[in-house]
Amino acid sequence: MHDNGWIWPMGFMMVGGLILAVIIVAAVWLAVANSRRPADRNDSARRVLAERYARGELDVEEYHRRLDGLR
Repeated sequence: MHDNGWIWPMGFMMVGGLILAVIIVAAVWLAVANSRRPADRNDSARRVLAERYARGELDVEEYHRRLDGLR
């Protein structure tokens, strides 16, 4: 009558482990994604600033002042 009674607890443990693994993977992915964003924005702003300086839109003093503001 109860020859397969161990299957249900084992199934619940596997589902719980799977849910825990999904939560851990999502947390790591969010942490990595959020840690990259500020650096990308600063690099983009520095690149635009360097392009404006190269085109002659900014003088040396203005370039350095704005570059210091990005740090």
